[in-house]
Amino acid sequence: MKNFDVHNRKFLIRPFTYINSSLFNVTIRSIILLMIQVVMLIATNSYSSVFIVLTAVAASVLADALWAKVTLTTVLKNHTLQVSILQGLIAGLLIPQGYPLIPIFFVIFFTMIITKYFFGGFAYSWANPSVFAVIVLWIIGTEFFPLFQVTFDTLAMRNPSLSLIEGGTIPLVSFDSSVTDFFNNTVFSLFKVSVPEGYVSFFWDNHSVIPAFRFNFITLVSSVFLFSENSVDLIIPSVFLCVYALLVRLVSPFFYSGLLFQGDILLALLTGGTFFCAFFILNAYAMIPITVWGKAIYAFLAAVTMFFVAGCGTSSSGMIFTVIISNVFSVMIQQFESYFDRKLLQKKLEDLKNQYDSELQEI
Repeated sequence: MKNFDVHNRKFLIRPFTYINSSLFNVTIRSIILLMIQVVMLIATNSYSSVFIVLTAVAASVLADALWAKVTLTTVLKNHTLQVSILQGLIAGLLIPQGYPLIPIFFVIFFTMIITKYFFGGFAYSWANPSVFAVIVLWIIGTEFFPLFQVTFDTLAMRNPSLSLIEGGTIPLVSFDSSVTDFFNNTVFSLFKVSVPEGYVSFFWDNHSVIPAFRFNFITLVSSVFLFSENSVDLIIPSVFLCVYALLVRLVSPFFYSGLLFQGDILLALLTGGTFFCAFFILNAYAMIPITVWGKAIYAFLAAVTMFFVAGCGTSSSGMIFTVIISNVFSVMIQQFESYFDRKLLQKKLEDLKNQYDSELQEI
């Protein structure tokens, strides 16, 4: 952009102002924030998951480069390179450790190619390509995805999450005791309550074999940066998390004869990739409605789907099926949005025509 220098003053030719961040900025920020999760994997010696993520990114980028080569488009055009890196990161973080690298590479590579062929690329895809690839991997390798970590008998207890902690499913981190004591002596003491050791570790690293489900604290902090920069819409994650938490708290005990209105919200939110789904997947570009009411309905239906598909937590695959089903809901909602927009436009045109006719008659 050229500058004009008039009497030592510079004027920029910038007639447009973005209300929200551009796709390029949102994608770059998301990649940086997801890379923090990869750094955490390295710090916890989870090298198997690191290689899976790198394989997924390589397959996604290669598929995008090949598609650009065949269709004679520039990879950097429309920011497809950054988007392919982001899609590879999300797919890799959703794959459990121990999954063979060769099928991961070929499934993600061909899935990305197929989605681009049938749906016309990122901007026209109704189904999230990353999640779609993980579903294919789940179908051909179900045994690599862990089962539910809680049973109906465990859910009937008052605090199923505490049973996972006491059973050693959630190992304690070294700073758990000191942080727990600090909050018990400062914040919780004001309400005359205390929390046992283990919840800090649960929140910091639940040691899920699926990387996207592990570091809930990192995911929450990342969401703060996304919201502060207007990188994602606040409506969808807010409605999704609130509705899902209420369903778990109030409705879930009726299904397993648990304590009435005492469902374990922490178990639901800190396992199964709930936060990751809300902040990094459900808000994906080109896969969500446009209007406020459309986003709210979309998030509500996603929460209900999450409740019935993923249950009350610890599901390893419920989230990915929730996203695909929600994508179908989004297509239907967008059709209604287009219908109402056409009706509104038609009404405004008719009003304008009537006003113009009345002015002609007066003349």
